[in-house]
Amino acid sequence: MNTRSRTIASFFSVAMAAMLFGAVVTNQIQRPAAAQARNLDPAASPAPVGPGGSITLDTFKEISKRQTAGVVNIGTKKVVKRSRGGDQLQDLFGDDFMERFFGPQDRGGSGGGGSDSQTQRSLGSGIVIDKDGTILTNRHVIDGADEITVSIGRHDYPAKLIGKDARTDVALLKIEPKESLTVLALGDSDQTEVGEWVMAVGNPFGLGGNSVTVGVVSYKGRPLTLGTQGTSVDMIQTDAAINPGNSGGPLLNTRGEVIGINTLIITRGVPQSSGVGFAVPINVAKEILPQLRSRGKVVRGWLGVSIQPLSDDMARTYKMKDSKGALISDVTSDSPAEKAGLKPDDVVVGVDGRGIEDNGDLSRYIASKAPGTTVHLRVLRAGAEQAIDVTLGTFPEEQSGDESDSTKHGALGMTLRNLTPSLSDQLELPRNVKGVVVTGVEAGEAAEEAGLARGDVIVSVNGAAVGTVSDFEHEIDRARPDGVARIRVRRGSSYSILALKLK
Repeated sequence: MNTRSRTIASFFSVAMAAMLFGAVVTNQIQRPAAAQARNLDPAASPAPVGPGGSITLDTFKEISKRQTAGVVNIGTKKVVKRSRGGDQLQDLFGDDFMERFFGPQDRGGSGGGGSDSQTQRSLGSGIVIDKDGTILTNRHVIDGADEITVSIGRHDYPAKLIGKDARTDVALLKIEPKESLTVLALGDSDQTEVGEWVMAVGNPFGLGGNSVTVGVVSYKGRPLTLGTQGTSVDMIQTDAAINPGNSGGPLLNTRGEVIGINTLIITRGVPQSSGVGFAVPINVAKEILPQLRSRGKVVRGWLGVSIQPLSDDMARTYKMKDSKGALISDVTSDSPAEKAGLKPDDVVVGVDGRGIEDNGDLSRYIASKAPGTTVHLRVLRAGAEQAIDVTLGTFPEEQSGDESDSTKHGALGMTLRNLTPSLSDQLELPRNVKGVVVTGVEAGEAAEEAGLARGDVIVSVNGAAVGTVSDFEHEIDRARPDGVARIRVRRGSSYSILALKLK
């Protein structure tokens, strides 16, 4: 082949390669364009599919169009008294529940010293679950509120609190809507899997209107304690951004079903999303909805023990092959557990024919039973298993701050609160300590002059033991004619006796 022939052959080869390349590129460009054109037609857009199935580029767009109208914004207003000593438990134990998980509060009042009133405002989200205006949200969004307002689009509605539950941080509201509502379907959180795509919807930072974030289920069954009753909830963890104000909004699967209620974030420093958010599984909420509707609260079974997990080292001291079980560290006086014969140092390894994995497993099982139910425990004691039957009592209700606190201004100048098991744990007190906790002290008043400080536990007045704020008030009234009362106080691990002037 001469030079001219080789040149012509090379030209045709290059031309053919260019044509083939152009055809491939054109095909790759046209196919997405065609797909996009098809998806512009709503009728041609595939509906979101369930967990485990394939999703399209339009799945979350379609969910946003259909479901965000079923997510409401919730605003609350609460008027509280503020003392010179600070914000009661916030000063004692740090940021309160609302501010940790919900963002800074708008505080009115003078902001300076003295005793005055202040208005706390907060914002959150909620889920419409029926056409009649029933709304599911977090308890911490509305707890203690004097006014609750639900905003849907441009309409604001006063909301009535139907019921709330401290343990699961779930609350139920009711409005009287003047418009047709978008109702969100409640899915099955038990079927949710790690790695599954999810969408969080809510009103971040109170900016107004709903926004959406997308991520995956990062972890399933993360045990977290939400209330002050010590029983954990197995939460859904997600990296879909959850920010202050998203509390109470839905976590949706790719079917557009609610699988969780966005509840809290764990962050260091600034309270904003760090990719570690948690939602209460919707099955947990669905389980208690009937009681919230009918009773306004949830009644649970109560054993009356303090329990802790078993470490491998601890299990060896019991000659156990593994560390499965719940170790009883304390038994509440006059509780069902004490009456049945349970003792500290017992290890509960089974209940009603099923094994116990850890203390959380036992707590959740007991809480799922109604008061009056008899449970059959397998207990390891002194190296031998015993069968012990316990008839459950009623789990003590968590009291709100307004119910359990008694503020003494002027004459005594301090705020008191009943010493609950939760407060005992936070103050690291032995369970046999009884009394009332000083949660606020006013400058220049009798309590400060006597030497009282926040965190002190008053255990007696003039030698008479006090177990509640009512007991304290009764004994103070008896001592009032003398103008002074002798109070015994526990501070840390030591006791002291102080003279409290009764003006």
